[in-house]
Amino acid sequence: MHSTFLAGNNQPAVTQPRKPLILIVDDEPSNLHVLVEGLLADYDVRISTSGEQALVFVESTRPDLILLDIMMPGMDGYEVCKRLKAKQNTKGIPIIFVTALTEVESEEKGFAMGAIDYIHKPYKLALVRARIRTHITAQGMLDRLIEKNFDLHDKLLEIEALAKELSQREEELKQLSSKQKLFYQALTSTADGVVITNSDGKIIAVNPSFCRITGYCEAESLEMDLKEIKQNNHPSISFDEVWKHANEAGYWSGELVTRRKNGELYPELLTLSMVKSEQDTNIHYIGVFSDISSVKVTQERIDYLTWHDELTKLPNRNGFLKQLEQQLQDCSSDKTYAYIYIIDIDSFHSINDGLGLLAGDNILKELAQRIHANVDKKDIIARLGSDEFAALCSVDKGIGRTRAQSIAENKAQELLNAVNRPFDVDGQEVSLTISIGTYIFPRDDVWESAIETIRNCEAACYKAKEKGGNRVTFFDTTFGEQAKRRFEIEQDLRKAIPQNELSIFLQSQFDSKQTLKGAEILLRWNHPQKGFISPCEFISIAEESDVIFELDCWVTTNALNLLTKLKYSHPSLNISVNISGRHFHEPRFLNFISQQIKSVDINPQQLTIEIIEGTLLNHMEAAIEAVHYLKKLGVRVSIDDFGTGYSSLTYLKQLPIHELKIDRSFVLEAPTDNNDKLIIDMIVSLGRLFQLEVVAEGVENQSHFDLLQEYPEVILQGYHLHRPEPLESWLEKLNHTLQNA
Repeated sequence: MHSTFLAGNNQPAVTQPRKPLILIVDDEPSNLHVLVEGLLADYDVRISTSGEQALVFVESTRPDLILLDIMMPGMDGYEVCKRLKAKQNTKGIPIIFVTALTEVESEEKGFAMGAIDYIHKPYKLALVRARIRTHITAQGMLDRLIEKNFDLHDKLLEIEALAKELSQREEELKQLSSKQKLFYQALTSTADGVVITNSDGKIIAVNPSFCRITGYCEAESLEMDLKEIKQNNHPSISFDEVWKHANEAGYWSGELVTRRKNGELYPELLTLSMVKSEQDTNIHYIGVFSDISSVKVTQERIDYLTWHDELTKLPNRNGFLKQLEQQLQDCSSDKTYAYIYIIDIDSFHSINDGLGLLAGDNILKELAQRIHANVDKKDIIARLGSDEFAALCSVDKGIGRTRAQSIAENKAQELLNAVNRPFDVDGQEVSLTISIGTYIFPRDDVWESAIETIRNCEAACYKAKEKGGNRVTFFDTTFGEQAKRRFEIEQDLRKAIPQNELSIFLQSQFDSKQTLKGAEILLRWNHPQKGFISPCEFISIAEESDVIFELDCWVTTNALNLLTKLKYSHPSLNISVNISGRHFHEPRFLNFISQQIKSVDINPQQLTIEIIEGTLLNHMEAAIEAVHYLKKLGVRVSIDDFGTGYSSLTYLKQLPIHELKIDRSFVLEAPTDNNDKLIIDMIVSLGRLFQLEVVAEGVENQSHFDLLQEYPEVILQGYHLHRPEPLESWLEKLNHTLQNA
């Protein structure tokens, strides 16, 4: 099975192995995109968007495996499977159903129709690839066994023809033909076990692999019936049924659980075929089988990881959803209450960053044990994500909602207390806190799915974290609307960035003589349906996901484009952009900004990247490397909101930064608050000591401006000097000023 590629008219043909052909049948473009992207590297992937289209394709091209969505408009997956299994030329194609359904009846129906597996949405590509690889491998083994079986069948017919001449050509048969030698070598060297019996099942020949797999030597085997060795130990089928089917249909192929000589059970894939004489009478049976223990172990491993977390051995999100769905049904039918906790570790990334992933894993395992110790044995504990756990707790039948809430609150407080005890990590005490969201169900006789229930509880957990963490928050109906809005904004933001729906605003910066020195880029978003969305809202949402990386890249690109426009007219102006601390020190961002600077003809010293002070303190070593890297590129680095963190002379000495930016909170009260005035004095003094530029934001009125005149070197920014305005207006005014100069 190869495809041929012709390099040129005079070049010899080059053969390449054919990739297994996978047909994906799904009407959802997003699903198709995920699967195609995940499988294209290893497989020849084709797609059909309807059942009718899939049937037409299969008629002309036979795929090695079909991923078939159940829920489709028109012809659903069940009907497609039924039609494929009804045809001789397509019934052997392996089919894996793809579904969002979790009912056992749905799976039973699919397996009864001939499907070999189920994959549940949403996809986990690692599991999808593993399952496809397993089934492709198993199907390939089956195909090879069947192919070998027919090969052996042909060879046996040749042996029969030679046996009829035994009496006349005894001397001639002493010398094996080259074809007979080849057959013998194939029979003895194949890794598959081969056994030949007479019409009654008495073993008359075995190959070495038969002896290796079963543990019976050749001499022992020749004294036994095949039934004695192949007596199936699986309750669904007996070897008597296998033998009967082979005798009636001429063959049988499938999986058995067989016992070795030493008593060990093992799974095998067996093909048993009848060999007939020229008179069409049954003479022999030939069995070809292989030990599929390793395949079974892999499959069992995949099945386990589908429902469990490998680190903690707890149920994962899939397993928890399944049990939660059952609990919801029980509560609905019994009119009782239950509750769940969503438990999220506060700032767990700092533990992984500071102590390493191994220490983080040990803390997670101990945390799981502490949760177990503080809930009832009947309660279900699960790990939903990297630092997110869940507990499903049932209550006695008939208990009221108020009592259920009281019990849940007490248990949650016990969990907080248990987690607040220090964790021992290699002799070092590590403290952490958790945020707990709690949800009592059912709610107001409204039936909810498991996913909706978890979503509500996660909304409560998010609210607890929003309040500072280390607390318990019960679900409120308003949380759901807030969570929905956050989700919608995140999804819309992902679309808005590539579509340039965001707007660039600029706020100018001046020296003490009100000479323009530069500007800071600010973002604005006027949503087409939701209207104006505050930067505080959408940037915080972006910070919680990887959208922030896309957003920072977009802003940086626009900043560089702006500097390109200013290159000749205003070569001394500086443009500042704020970058999230989540990825400031990551290679992907540093590589991005390096490539962008190389692609434009600007002076990189005109670009200033502003970093929140806490970013430097949380990732000191990585931050130092990142700042040095940016310095080599020629990019300036500013510490934003300076003074609000734990300012350290050490990092000011270590980091080749260019600028300190005084947080506006100190400037706003400085005219009347002597403490804020002293902080400004200190920051300006640090700037002088380390030869750093100092920018003061928050110059909102004349009193702020007058106060800062005491520091002539300080750059000023605020509404008193310039309100943020759209990029186009800012450029227009800038050019107008240049023309009038």
